[in-house]
Amino acid sequence: MKLLSALTLLIFSISSFAQDKLVIHTAEYGVGKFHRADSKAHPYEAQNAWAPFVLADSVTSNAQPTTVKNVDGSYTVFFSTLDEMMTQVIQISKTENRQVSVLNIHGHGLPGAMWFPKDAKALAGFGCASWVDAATGSDEDNLEQYYGAIGADEIKQIRQISNNPNYTMPCTTGLKEWQGGVQKNPEFKNVFASDAQLHFLSCVVGLGTVGDAFTKGIAALLLPASGTSHVTTSINFGLGDWSMPSGMGFWDYINDAQLNHDNSVYPVNHRDSEIAQQGQMRIATFAGSTWTTSILQKQSVMPLHFENLTAGVFVASSPMTESNELPPSVRVPGTNVYLPIQR
Repeated sequence: MKLLSALTLLIFSISSFAQDKLVIHTAEYGVGKFHRADSKAHPYEAQNAWAPFVLADSVTSNAQPTTVKNVDGSYTVFFSTLDEMMTQVIQISKTENRQVSVLNIHGHGLPGAMWFPKDAKALAGFGCASWVDAATGSDEDNLEQYYGAIGADEIKQIRQISNNPNYTMPCTTGLKEWQGGVQKNPEFKNVFASDAQLHFLSCVVGLGTVGDAFTKGIAALLLPASGTSHVTTSINFGLGDWSMPSGMGFWDYINDAQLNHDNSVYPVNHRDSEIAQQGQMRIATFAGSTWTTSILQKQSVMPLHFENLTAGVFVASSPMTESNELPPSVRVPGTNVYLPIQR
């Protein structure tokens, strides 16, 4: 990605958890099952950032969303559809009589979208059959597919679609689906505090021109137009297993030697930290009279709790030429599923 000149803006530092901040973690059921299996193999300590995403053993069905209040006062919502997630967040805000300061959305990602159904109708449709298989499958299956090796061609295909908005994929929730969800659940737009922060804890959601448009579009759709609210997405692949206790780490293709090494150890050792790299986060903030995006480079982790902003440097990305090439399908990172590209 070509970068323009540096902009003297802001950089993140983690603040201590403020008890007056309403934090809601949300996760689709498949990744909840992954964390449940992962935490049994390597028990998560209480302070592990991913501990709120471990699905309880008592949850044996995903027929309905599951909401849990955590010991630190935050909440976790396990869901099957975007519509379910929105309705549960609205209800939590009403119950607490507080607006949401942090909303984490955790699932498998693609450029400008995440892989889960938008509503019950989509869930029941043919296009979501592979998602249903994964979400209703065993914990062990969700664990094993997460640690699968990924090929250079599969990474190239993801990069190709990240710069071409002229496609759709089944059973994904991009900006259009979020806009439709807000139309159906208009109260969702009003749950966010003036300092609200949305963190998309997923692979490559912020990648390319498609990821840039999504990040900026979500901010404009949901957040108060203030200088203290923001949306964060990852430009790289995300890492979030037992060995990343501080939050979501980053990984990407650098060269063939690096990829071959990582693919030889990762499916065997099941340790995200062994292949972790410094990564890039795309940030949407309100500046002056409009929402803008910039890139925060050389990050080790995307934190999951409320973040203060202090002096530092962001880097702005230049507009990228949209590729006319589209592969026939792409692999959803962290899964064994290939989604067809619909032109």
